[in-house]
Amino acid sequence: MKFLLAICACLLMGSWTCEAFAATANGSFNFDFASDPACSAGVTVDCIDHFEIWDVTGPPKKLTTVALPNPAASPVNFNFKVGPPYGPRKWSAVAVAKDGTSSDMTAPQSQGTVNVRPGAPAAFVVNLD
Repeated sequence: MKFLLAICACLLMGSWTCEAFAATANGSFNFDFASDPACSAGVTVDCIDHFEIWDVTGPPKKLTTVALPNPAASPVNFNFKVGPPYGPRKWSAVAVAKDGTSSDMTAPQSQGTVNVRPGAPAAFVVNLD
């Protein structure tokens, strides 16, 4: 029983310390909703369903999903917690259509380099065309 209690305490302590070292990512990007409209009750095809932020420093890894602003307008702002790996990271913002297709995460205008540090805010600003 004491062993089980010790494991639970370690897990609880580990989750607390990870959160304490997490960085907050604050970002925004501009998107042209005139050429690619947001999905709505009246627009259900050929429309943007949501956005995604990816870490493309190495193999792509999705960091977060960003809901459409209401009303759909630029800039699109977001924030989320991010942990290791720390240091310079290359992130990309992509638009995801209702059918699941997405914009090119390797396009230069969708990418930006951020410096992720423990407990420090990271800023990410791009123009997603």
